[in-house]
Amino acid sequence: MKKFSLLTALTLLAGSCLLSASTANAQDDKQVEFERTWHTTCYTEKNDDKCYQLSKELIAKYPSSTYLKNAQSIIKSKDLNSAWQKFQSALDAFYKQSPQDTGKLEALFAAGAAFHQVEPDQQNPFHLFVLGQMAIAGNQAASVVQFYKNMDTVKGHTERAIKAFESAQPTEKTKKDFDLYVAPLKDLVMANGNQFFGFRLIETKGDQQQALDYLTKATQVKSKDGVGWKDPYNYLLRSTIYFSQYAEIRKPYDAMTDEQKASDEGKELRKKINEVLDTKLIPEYARVLATATKPEVKPYYDSAKNPFDIYWDYRTGAKEKAADYIKIYVADPTIASVPVPAKAEDTTNLNAPVAPTTGSTNVKLAGGSATAPGAKGNANGNGGKPAPAKPPAKSRKKRGG
Repeated sequence: MKKFSLLTALTLLAGSCLLSASTANAQDDKQVEFERTWHTTCYTEKNDDKCYQLSKELIAKYPSSTYLKNAQSIIKSKDLNSAWQKFQSALDAFYKQSPQDTGKLEALFAAGAAFHQVEPDQQNPFHLFVLGQMAIAGNQAASVVQFYKNMDTVKGHTERAIKAFESAQPTEKTKKDFDLYVAPLKDLVMANGNQFFGFRLIETKGDQQQALDYLTKATQVKSKDGVGWKDPYNYLLRSTIYFSQYAEIRKPYDAMTDEQKASDEGKELRKKINEVLDTKLIPEYARVLATATKPEVKPYYDSAKNPFDIYWDYRTGAKEKAADYIKIYVADPTIASVPVPAKAEDTTNLNAPVAPTTGSTNVKLAGGSATAPGAKGNANGNGGKPAPAKPPAKSRKKRGG
């Protein structure tokens, strides 16, 4: 058997150490050279596309690099900017190109979800901006223009937006972006979101009292631009519920003979019918007429005008007083209903009139070119602050080395 030589072993060991050191030095040299190239590309040449790719490569090859956090920041910044631009393009396409295109709305939702994957922080102003725009666009498509039928999707976006906007608080670091991106949308998110909840319950024949509560909550938003409290659609939707109540009370009364209508039982039913007209339906139509003063919401005005005139004439017989009654609600349509100046009952005519319903499915705003809320206005014709064009990611700061 061949004898083992200690000298040989020591020689081999020394050679191994030299080889390892040599290999390590070569690897170090490659890393240093790569980092030099990366630094020049990113901070001297400022070639963003190449910098992005090299940053990914640096993270994969040299996770212990001094520049690891810089590379991660560059990738996050690039991904944020890309997702932001895609969302802005989808938002613009939905409002300006084809507001009645279901595909455009779903593309907007997809772009928003993609942005939230890159920026999941729900307190981040840009996360909130995207979430708010998704909810507002969904509300517009489902309840105002009424071309989007997936109410559960809109409900989900709206619930998340309302919850996030209710709890959102700016920090010293985010206050500027918060004021630019979140604050201008908050009233719209809260008012239009509750309006959508009310609309959804009406359309699905859900709890009507809950629907009224949501719509009333929408009117409690008193934006300077009229969002919420001066939105005629809130009052038109409420009138559909009051009309249903009126029609329901009338059913047993209409089934009576003339003799029964003249009886005490008939008088009691007629009293309830008139009470709904005087305290709910007529005042609600008046609120619609008082607030639907812009050309873009004329369909709401037209829908309320005819039933208001019919019921007003039936209860008052004084057409000349109608305009003054409507004016009562112009300054603040959220005030308590003002008593209708009802005339003495006409015993020769015991039949209350039947006016056409103003059901929400009967009144849709025409689709057309519109501007995204928070940009130059919103779909209800209310103004808004301009949305800044800058991307959400911060600019990279040069690091020496």
